[in-house]
Amino acid sequence: MLDLALFLDLAHRAGQSGVQEWLSFYLKAPQAATEAGAEHDLFIQQTKLKNTLREWMGEKPVTHPEAG
Repeated sequence: MLDLALFLDLAHRAGQSGVQEWLSFYLKAPQAATEAGAEHDLFIQQTKLKNTLREWMGEKPVTHPEAG
């Protein structure tokens, strides 16, 4: 729970608001900000989390050709 609170604070400091899809890794029933719907694949959720953090650090996202 502490991780989630710290990430929400980080998102706020980064100017983010609304639904934070990149935090769906921590939620049993994630919400989606787009009409595509929520992602329920745990590994894709983890990749979104890591890539959001990498983007904020100025690094390239990790991509996997086989991941949707």
